[in-house]
Order: sequence, then structure tokens, then C-alpha cells
Amino acid sequence: MRSPLNLSRSVDYEAIKRNALHDQKVLVVSVDDHRLSWPEKELLRQIGEKLYGRPRSAENSNGRQGKRRA
Repeated sequence: MRSPLNLSRSVDYEAIKRNALHDQKVLVVSVDDHRLSWPEKELLRQIGEKLYGRPRSAENSNGRQGKRRA
């Protein structure tokens, strides 16, 4: 019996992302994609931060953004 999780086949992730955009109107893109110009990468980064917040590395240890109060 063959496993349904046949890992020997490669996955076409670009096709999955393309189908997600065309079928579901969902865009899956890395802000580091070499096909994007710097302004495009910056726009994506800003949209991501607006919708989902800054990356954890940019937050204080208490999980909040900005300056700490004394």
C-alpha cells in the first residue's frame, strides 16, 4: 500500500501561491522575494506590520511596542 504522504514528489509552491491568488484572492509573498524592487518590498512590510504588528524582534520583552515607562 502506498502512503498518501508520498514525499518523493516535489511540490510546486509557486503554482500553489498562484492558485491561491487567482482562486481565493489571497497573496502569499515573501518581503525578501528577489523579483520585487525595494519600494515593493517596503510596501509589503508596511502592510504586514499594519495588519499583524511588528515582528517580535522589534518588540520589547513585555510584548509591547514602543518605549518603556520608568
